[in-house]
Amino acid sequence: MAGLKIRKARTGDVGAIFAIRSRVRENHLSASQLAERGITKTAFGKWLTDGYGIWIADLDGSAAGFAIAIPAESTLWALFVDPDFEGRGVGAALLRVTEDWLFEQGCDDISLTTGADPKNRAHGFYEMHGWISTGDEDGGEVEYIKSNPSMSLFDFT
Repeated sequence: MAGLKIRKARTGDVGAIFAIRSRVRENHLSASQLAERGITKTAFGKWLTDGYGIWIADLDGSAAGFAIAIPAESTLWALFVDPDFEGRGVGAALLRVTEDWLFEQGCDDISLTTGADPKNRAHGFYEMHGWISTGDEDGGEVEYIKSNPSMSLFDFT
């Protein structure tokens, strides 16, 4: 998509990331609910130094979405698109970059969780991109997994 750029996040992006996270329609959490989970602007800097993969989607000069991956846990931890930019390929672009990066970090299988409500659009989105629900549900979240496509079941090297 013309005008869409995905780049690594910087410390100065924390405001845009929290603004996007506060505007989402599904899986919405208030600032206090995020803080209860340890998700704060102060924690953001630590995530960068701890080796998390954090990306910003820039569409025509505006922060349109973000993704956060934790390689030590083989996890896509967060992927959110600002409602004003939905349906324009932002989520798919962020997902592709994040998956590729996690696999490059040596993750064979990666996972994510999303709200278990079957009405959440996230389910169709992840399934369309090759993620498979494990059926595991915990605390209102359901798990999805994806295997590294370059890994062969028959690679015995």
